[in-house]
Amino acid sequence: MERALIDLDSYFRRIQHDGPTGPTLATLAALQANHASRIPFENLDVLLGRPIQPDAAMLHDKLVRRRRGG
Repeated sequence: MERALIDLDSYFRRIQHDGPTGPTLATLAALQANHASRIPFENLDVLLGRPIQPDAAMLHDKLVRRRRGG
């Protein structure tokens, strides 16, 4: 399986996370809180009949580059 490269710095800017990024429970909790409060849920693709492609590159493009909801 090929590993997708994600630009974490742009993702952190998108969710306005400026705290630690080390692998700790506190970091995970902060990332989840920031993501949930700054990236709204949306289901526009489903309503428009577009296929859902749940791969990392597509999600990064949609959430970070195009600044859409998840």
